[in-house]
Amino acid sequence: MSGRGNLRLGLAGGSEAGVALAVLMWFLAAMALLVGGIVMQARMDTKLSGLHLSAARVEAAGDGAIQLALMDLLVREQSGDFSGRSAQYGTYNVGNFKVGVVLTPLSGLIDLNAAPEGLLFALFSAIDGMGESAAYELVTSVVKWRSITSQESNDSFGGRFEVPEDLLLVEGVDRDIFEAVQDSIYVSELGSPGLDWVSAPARVLQALGGMNENMAIGLVESRLTQKIEYLEPPVGMDLSYQEVVTSSSYRADALAIVDKTVYLRRRWLDRSQVGADGLPWLFFRTEAVRGARSLGEAMLITKGDAYAGD
Repeated sequence: MSGRGNLRLGLAGGSEAGVALAVLMWFLAAMALLVGGIVMQARMDTKLSGLHLSAARVEAAGDGAIQLALMDLLVREQSGDFSGRSAQYGTYNVGNFKVGVVLTPLSGLIDLNAAPEGLLFALFSAIDGMGESAAYELVTSVVKWRSITSQESNDSFGGRFEVPEDLLLVEGVDRDIFEAVQDSIYVSELGSPGLDWVSAPARVLQALGGMNENMAIGLVESRLTQKIEYLEPPVGMDLSYQEVVTSSSYRADALAIVDKTVYLRRRWLDRSQVGADGLPWLFFRTEAVRGARSLGEAMLITKGDAYAGD
C-alpha cells in the first residue's frame, strides 16, 4: 500500500476515534446530570417526607391540645370564671410537644358577608403598603361580589362567601392580600356586621385604629395571659362597629415548633352543638397544617420556646 493510502487510513482512524471520544464524553456528562438529578430528587423527597411527618405530628398534637383547651374553657365557664367575650390562651403538653392554643370567639373577627363598607375599608387599608384608593377598590369589589344573586352568578362568579378562601376569587385580591387579612376574617350564614374589640386579634385591633402593631400585640398578649383586665378601649380606637355579643363559635389555633419552624393547626367550632364524638362542641371546618405567619398575638414570637417546642 502506498504512503498516500496509509495517510488516508490514518486520518479515517483518527476521525473515528475523535467521534468515539466525543460520544463517550457526552455520555459521561449525561450520566453525571442524571445522577445529579436523582440525588437532588432524593434529597427533595427526603425533605418533603420530613415536612409531611412534621405536619402529621403537629396535626395530632394540635388536635389533642385544642380538645384540652376546650375542656378547660368548659370548666372555667361552669365555675363562673369566664365571661364569654375574650379570647383564651393556654399551653398543653401533648406527647413530646408543648402546644400553645388560642381560642378566639368569632365575635372578634370580621364577617366578609355582613361587614359594612367602612369596616371592610378599615380592614384593607390596614395592610402594609395599601393606599386608600386601592383599599376602596377592594371594598367595591367585595361588595359587588357578595351582592350578586345566585341566579345572576349561576353560583360560580359571586354571591355569599362560603369559605374565607373565596376572597381570592374577588377581582383585585391576590395571595398577598388574602394572607394579610386571613387572620382577621371569617364567613357565616348568620354573621354580625360589627365585632367586639375585647375578643379581637391584633390585626383587627390595628384595623380599628389607635395603635400600631406592637401596641396591638401587647394588648392581646396582656389580655390572653390575664395580666391586665382591660375595661376601657384604648384611646383612639374606632368603636363605630363595636357590638358586644357572646359567640358560641370559635376559631381554635394550635401552634407548635418542630425543627425551629412554627406550625399552625386551625380548626373552627360551634360550642352550641354536640359533635359526632359526643363532646359538647362541633368542629365544622378544619384547615391543613401550615407554617404560621403572624404569631405575635399567640405569644410565640415574643416567648419562643417557653410556650412551644419539641
